[in-house]
Amino acid sequence: MEQKNQAPEYQKLMEQAPQIRASSLEGDYRTLAEFGNVVLAGHQTRFGMEFVTWEWVQNRTALWQGHYYGDDYDAAKQDFTTRSGLLPQERIFSDRQLAELYRCIHETLENSGSITPEREKLLTGSAEQIEAAVPHFEELVQKSSEAELALTEEDDLGMAQRF
Repeated sequence: MEQKNQAPEYQKLMEQAPQIRASSLEGDYRTLAEFGNVVLAGHQTRFGMEFVTWEWVQNRTALWQGHYYGDDYDAAKQDFTTRSGLLPQERIFSDRQLAELYRCIHETLENSGSITPEREKLLTGSAEQIEAAVPHFEELVQKSSEAELALTEEDDLGMAQRF
């Protein structure tokens, strides 16, 4: 699964975004998003874009606790949404967690003889959503499957040696 190119999105925002004015801040940082006391900023460097989230302090005259993400716009946006409180951290799953959930969903769908059509539809839709959302999805699922297979083989070998 290829990740979509988000450069047009943030380039348009950068053109329209106001410059951040804060004590001790050097460079042309632009406000891409702001909620409460948290700001998502973009900064064009000679190496490309840099994204960062900060918290405003001292009556919005200074910035504190910068989380820097290089050119990873998605990671910066995710940090902004959780850091600002727009979305609780507990609602965010890592790509590895999502890959495991996907595997569990498919195991349930393949091995459950009695499942309601509504539940099957919900689980199928959830699996499709996970597959579409996770970059390098197939690779994560493959690694998870291989790790589980290796563990199963070790358990089998250990059992055989005991008898």
